[in-house]
Parts: sequence; C-alpha cells; structure tokens
Amino acid sequence: MDVKYINPFINATVMTVEMMLGSTPIRQAPYMKDNSIAQGDISGIIGFADRKLSGSVALSFPTKSVLEIYAMMMGETVTRVNTDVQDSVGELANIIAGTAKKEFDEIDVQFHISIPTVVVGNNHTITHKAGTPVVVVPFKMDGGVEFTLEISMKLEK
Repeated sequence: MDVKYINPFINATVMTVEMMLGSTPIRQAPYMKDNSIAQGDISGIIGFADRKLSGSVALSFPTKSVLEIYAMMMGETVTRVNTDVQDSVGELANIIAGTAKKEFDEIDVQFHISIPTVVVGNNHTITHKAGTPVVVVPFKMDGGVEFTLEISMKLEK
C-alpha cells in the first residue's frame, strides 16, 4: 500500500482531533495488522468506494480513552459507553473520512463514503475487505488517551 494513499487518512485524523478536541495526537509507528480483532473496545468503521479505489477505515478506542475524548468533545463527563458516546465515535469516523476525501480529490482519486458503523465490545472484530492489507496507525494524546486508525484499501489500475 502506497503511503500517498495512507497519509490523507493520517492527516485527516490529526486535523480532526486538533479541531474537535483542541489536542494534537502523536502518531506512533505504523504496522501491518494480521488479524481482525479490534485494538479497542469501541470502533467507528466507514467504507469508501469508487471505480478506482475501495476500502475501509476504522477508529478504535479503549473505553477509558473514548470516555476522555467524549468529555473533551462535549464538555460532559460520562462513566460508561452510551449511545451518545457511540454517536460521537461514528461522527469522528465520518469527519475523518470526509476530510481525507478532500485530500484524495486533490490527487484526482474520488470515492464515496458510507454511513459509519459503530461496534462496541471487548475483543470485537473489524472485518475489512478480504485479501486487502490493513495498516494500523496508533496515536497517543495527553492524559494517556490512545486510539488506533486502521486503513485498508485496494486501488484498481
């Protein structure tokens, strides 16, 4: 997978977190994922496709981190993952995909994005398109907040 197709999602993640949370996430070393188990307890997944490009992107958060992020976004503290927290994860995934889409437009790669799906549960799975590599980019923020970005895509020639 060419980094020019991964970087728009990384850039969009950093921009979105800075804008929505007022904090800069620090990207950690990316790696290739070799299973379908999510890195966190709640994940927002969004697909994208067009004639040249198809794939999916997922944001995955441990419970502690997603509750902190929700508090930063909404100015409201909650003690468990509820429907509002789930909606905020879906909205973050949607904003990140939409922001990345703008950067892809600049390199003449267009695609449509799906409605986000949010999955909750310890050791839940994220199934990306079969046979498509998955790059995981971990992020860390102040206060021990962590999350991962998974990117899976196939570019048709």
